[in-house]
Amino acid sequence: MVNRICKQSDELEAQVRELACPRCSILVYDTGSPDSKAQMQAKAAGYGIESWPAVTLDGKAVSPEQLKEGNVAQIVRKLFHE
Repeated sequence: MVNRICKQSDELEAQVRELACPRCSILVYDTGSPDSKAQMQAKAAGYGIESWPAVTLDGKAVSPEQLKEGNVAQIVRKLFHE
């Protein structure tokens, strides 16, 4: 789940798509869409997400610290390719 609210979100989405394998499912919530926004907020609450952009992998929220540290590649590979 990637929240599209800024250029940073778009860059993060592109990075996740690049790292994901062909079997991986990627779902993007666009806050510009009322339907998507409501669904995204409900999902975010369930994952405990409080800041954006946000990513969940294999049903687990990636911490903002991990995103800031640029560990997305390592996290994606660990969850989807091992």
